[in-house]
Amino acid sequence: MSGILNSSDVLTAIVAVATAAGGWSMGRKSSGNDAMQIAADTVDMLQAQIETLKDDKETRDSELLELRGRVSVLENLVTQRAEVGEVHDDLKSARIVIDKIAVKVGA
Repeated sequence: MSGILNSSDVLTAIVAVATAAGGWSMGRKSSGNDAMQIAADTVDMLQAQIETLKDDKETRDSELLELRGRVSVLENLVTQRAEVGEVHDDLKSARIVIDKIAVKVGA
């Protein structure tokens, strides 16, 4: 065996090189697939968080609208209360005038 390779040695060398190349290629593909899967999972997670935030915002917007309605009702009640107070004061003044007239008339 002085420098001559037989077909078995050549075939073994070819199989070894092909196996190494295939392993290297599959490793690169699987790491690429892993990275793609991680990216897809991250996008899915972010989309779920966005939907949750949208739902929370809609709930808060609804609550805010309801609270604004309540504030409006309270403002109207305060205004009405002030108007009733003014009418009450006017009635007191009218009552005083009526009492004075009644005294003068002798009633």
